[in-house]
Amino acid sequence: MYDSTIHEDDAWRAALVRLGRGVRVFAHTSFAGKARKGGFQGLYTYDVLVNDGTSFRRMCNAAHRLRLACAPSVGPGFDSFRATGEMRIRPRSDGRWYDHMWSAAVRAAPDVVTITSYNEWHEGTQIEPARAAAGGLYATYEGAWGLSGARAEHAYLGRTAYWVKRLRGTR
Repeated sequence: MYDSTIHEDDAWRAALVRLGRGVRVFAHTSFAGKARKGGFQGLYTYDVLVNDGTSFRRMCNAAHRLRLACAPSVGPGFDSFRATGEMRIRPRSDGRWYDHMWSAAVRAAPDVVTITSYNEWHEGTQIEPARAAAGGLYATYEGAWGLSGARAEHAYLGRTAYWVKRLRGTR
């Protein structure tokens, strides 16, 4: 639930209990106590501007102590200036930011890792294949992890596969 603060914790708890077993709903918060009070089964972070990975371990430890699932969110960066005028930017740094986020998530011993991307070209968070287009607003992945041309087009998907294997290897 992206905006888990729009309703009081008691209202969430009442609504979520009706879903029954087998359905897991995660609260968008880094505070395990908030997720627990609302009756959520876990928490996730989504926003890569606010959540830079430094609190992932603390967050997951707190969630696990309360028997909640922990799903830190990683992202390649954020830059929606050209689309919205938003001044806050999280540079991709040729893939280094994505590696930083994944590394922090893996060290946190999460139950799940989510990727803040969902084709958000207007926010500069996309990881799907990309290549230069004439007159296009957004940059390609040229230079990410030292790749160029056709190899760079799939750079983030390849790196995602790398980190998923690392995550699975820690369990």
